[in-house]
Amino acid sequence: MHRYTHRPRFLRLLFPTVQGTSRSVEVGFERRLALWADGAWFDGSSVPALENVHASDLRLRPIFEAPLVQPWDPRVAFTLCDILLPDGRPHPRDVRQVLSRVIESASALGMKLQVGSELEFYLVRKEADRISPLDTGGYFSTPPQDQGVNFRREVVEALDLLGVHTVSHHHEVGQGQQELGIGHTDALREADWITISRLAISETAMNQGIVATFMPKPFSRLPGNGMHLHQSLWDKTTGRNLFASDSQGQLSELAQGYVAGILEHAPALTAILASTVNSFRRLRPGFEAPTLIAWGPRNRTAMIRVPHFTGHSTARIEIRCADPLASPYLAIASTLAAGLDGINRELEPPTPAIEDVFEHDDQYAALPTTLAEAMSALKNDTVICDALGRTLVDQIVSLGKKAWREFTQVVGTESSSTSTWEIENYLLAI
Repeated sequence: MHRYTHRPRFLRLLFPTVQGTSRSVEVGFERRLALWADGAWFDGSSVPALENVHASDLRLRPIFEAPLVQPWDPRVAFTLCDILLPDGRPHPRDVRQVLSRVIESASALGMKLQVGSELEFYLVRKEADRISPLDTGGYFSTPPQDQGVNFRREVVEALDLLGVHTVSHHHEVGQGQQELGIGHTDALREADWITISRLAISETAMNQGIVATFMPKPFSRLPGNGMHLHQSLWDKTTGRNLFASDSQGQLSELAQGYVAGILEHAPALTAILASTVNSFRRLRPGFEAPTLIAWGPRNRTAMIRVPHFTGHSTARIEIRCADPLASPYLAIASTLAAGLDGINRELEPPTPAIEDVFEHDDQYAALPTTLAEAMSALKNDTVICDALGRTLVDQIVSLGKKAWREFTQVVGTESSSTSTWEIENYLLAI
């Protein structure tokens, strides 16, 4: 990891929020020893969904052994933080702690979750209220159509210095759309890597006078941004991939139970994986983003795809309905909880879809079509509520319904195009 060869001026304390975004405070770098010993106090009531005004004093505790220098601005070193109550206990709405708790439930069964991810985003120019794609490239385009290649290389090099393992980068289907492949690792580290990657992408773009947006659907006529999550469960003792079966290229019964659990809880999971009003513009037919509760081998029209694999170590599933404004911590925690429920109850998934499910939509149940529908499903799903914590879910539902009310009051429900309200609320969110 990239520590420091000279003394940075600032120390940045970074923490993820319930809404999927990150927040930070900077102090003088000379305070680092005291902060690693005692943490830093802050007003939790000023962070949406975190704490009430009458119990606002909370503490940030650095999780890194030492601060890491930001390669895009070496004046600043940073650390991710946990959120603690005044007595030192983990805060129940600290999303890192929520994920840790669900991971422990898997660990108690002798399993650990491994996750890899594909993070999509657009590079855009912003002029007044108008945004436009950076380039005219398409899937796997090369320069000069691909104007983002040097940007992506710079981000990858920065992440290398920070210890974040990337596996690939390329131009995606949409004009100006990019993808970064983040390496396969344990679940909590993957969520941290996604958080750090979004930070590096956003601030590198800002330094270059452009905007990197993780908004799910910034352009109505172009594909949306996804955050595809590749998951597999491994035996803690033997190190064996439990998703692999003895049949070449086939998932194990345990993996199929995991898939069945996710499909059963799909309506509630959508509130976590597609957490904004704008997310549901992405979940429309025609752009490979899923709209139906289905799974299948190599099928990019299904909610869950089983990528082709030949060896035991690469057996996995790909969850395709998440977008990059979702909290990676809650996205992984909720899908893990749903999958474990499927395993514990020995659920069996439906017949895998081998056709374009958009052309057979009468054969499959649909995902929620609005944020309001998804929030109602989440509120009524006891498995997901118990896994994440009822108080956390109540806050998620309250924030979601508030956003839906504001959107419908300003924009209405009939608009088919991405609105100015959505651009204002989501374009710069990370």
